[in-house]
Amino acid sequence: MGIKIFKEKKIVLLFFVLILMGCQKGEGETMNYERVEFQTEDNVMLVGDFYEGGEKGIILLHILGATRSVWRDFAQELQRDGYSVLAIDLRGHGESDLNFRIFGEKEFNDMILDARAAKRFLSKEQNVVIGASIGANTAIKFANEVDAAIALSPGLNYRGINAEAAASSVHKLVLIIASSEDTYSFESSEKLHTLIKNSELKTYSNKGHGTNMLDGETKSFIHEWLKENFI
Repeated sequence: MGIKIFKEKKIVLLFFVLILMGCQKGEGETMNYERVEFQTEDNVMLVGDFYEGGEKGIILLHILGATRSVWRDFAQELQRDGYSVLAIDLRGHGESDLNFRIFGEKEFNDMILDARAAKRFLSKEQNVVIGASIGANTAIKFANEVDAAIALSPGLNYRGINAEAAASSVHKLVLIIASSEDTYSFESSEKLHTLIKNSELKTYSNKGHGTNMLDGETKSFIHEWLKENFI
């Protein structure tokens, strides 16, 4: 009798250990991503969530003060569409090195090095960068180094990341998305659209700012835009 109870306890313990090991792969329901670490060319350690998928890569850059977790649901949708996705904690955010609260303009502009490191990590021949707010400005500055960029709620200038100055030299395809009540970003987006020759502007109302715009309607539009243009 004692031996039987002991065996049952071992089975129960093993069951919970297996559950714990599975959960460490990620917090999503399907647990289909992994936490990764990699360095930038200026030796900043970055942390990201890597969603392994197909032969095309997508880099996700969050808004100021957020972390890579804001992309989780959308990243899994992109993965199901067949993309390999890397959502990173930008320098100074989340688990990555440094502290954005003491950044000056140089440190914010160095976020482009984070995008480059993410591209190297993915090692894909075709890549799209999607950024929100300050991540959108970084995405615009980085656009010529990938195949296309999507900018959610960019500004002409966020914390010294001057998208307006970079816009006229961007020759890759750029999708700009903004919501009308988000006045500064909306007006900035209209101007950036006129400056970036190969750009498309999608506008909404009452969607909010940055990744807050990612409701079903907006995500569906991005999915279709990627299918039509990222080939």
